[in-house]
Amino acid sequence: MRLVSLCIIFVIVFCLCECKDMIIGDTVHRKMVFHQRVKDFAIPFKKRIKTLSYSDPEKRMIKGVAAIDNDFSHASANITEGGVGYSYVTVRMKSQRHHPLNFEVEIYV
Repeated sequence: MRLVSLCIIFVIVFCLCECKDMIIGDTVHRKMVFHQRVKDFAIPFKKRIKTLSYSDPEKRMIKGVAAIDNDFSHASANITEGGVGYSYVTVRMKSQRHHPLNFEVEIYV
């Protein structure tokens, strides 16, 4: 019985660690200055790639960037330019093959 419980806990932890959300920097108790949903439909045999750029008009330093995968798929997001410590950021999002792209991007200062 104990072995079964341990196996179930291991599977749950493994599934939680498989998410591909990107959270860089500090997003707790920070002011959110930008929020956008990035969506794109699925195309068979193709990966969908979208790039989102943000530049703060007041030149405030970015403290945190979050890109949350709403579909819990194996989509990925990464920062290609700027980010934490800069006043601008470019986030590149890539879907899993055959799947749509559905991210929430939030930027904090």
